[in-house]
Amino acid sequence: MASTLAPSSETMPLELGEADELQIRLLMQLSPAKRMQTLMELQALWLDSVRARLRRAYPHLSDYELTLRMFERLKQNG
Repeated sequence: MASTLAPSSETMPLELGEADELQIRLLMQLSPAKRMQTLMELQALWLDSVRARLRRAYPHLSDYELTLRMFERLKQNG
């Protein structure tokens, strides 16, 4: 059974699929410490992908300028 969620951006799906619900159930079986560790690892992966996309779009920017642009993008999109 899929759960309906309000999207936080235009690209997010409105419903969770079966794989999403399974992933949530598996995460809920972890201890709180392991869940937090997993969350931090996923956040680092996501931030790395944001930085890589921005690096491809703006190869001329310095690391500092790229970081500023990344934080601007995150501030806009939450």
